[in-house]
Amino acid sequence: MNDNNNERQTWWQRNRKKVLIIGGVVAAACIGYVIVKNKDTICELIKHTDAIPNGNNLAADSHILESIPTEPIVSHSPINNGDPFDVSGHIRNLANGHHASAEKIAEAAALGITLGENQTLVDPYMKNAA
Repeated sequence: MNDNNNERQTWWQRNRKKVLIIGGVVAAACIGYVIVKNKDTICELIKHTDAIPNGNNLAADSHILESIPTEPIVSHSPINNGDPFDVSGHIRNLANGHHASAEKIAEAAALGITLGENQTLVDPYMKNAA
């Protein structure tokens, strides 16, 4: 009876799973190939979609949503059971375009430290909350 049942099935019914699996593998391979070949273009596109619009790249019919005023969330978690502790001096990386003051550069040089671009020297201080 199984042989008779197999004869009534169409080619698609008999091979549906194989065709779908092979088709999925071929589609995934093609998509992977396109992504690998266009990786630089895709990365640039992603970088530019995160850009904040300014007056130069706004279309005439663009709408900018006004930001909703929010209050910052301030959390004071006690560190060291609330007891103050010393934080030693260290080098801090600054945002691009920011540089250490002449005093901090001289102070670092006196300590034998060479500050890199966009770095400054932080003085020791006391801390008791994050």
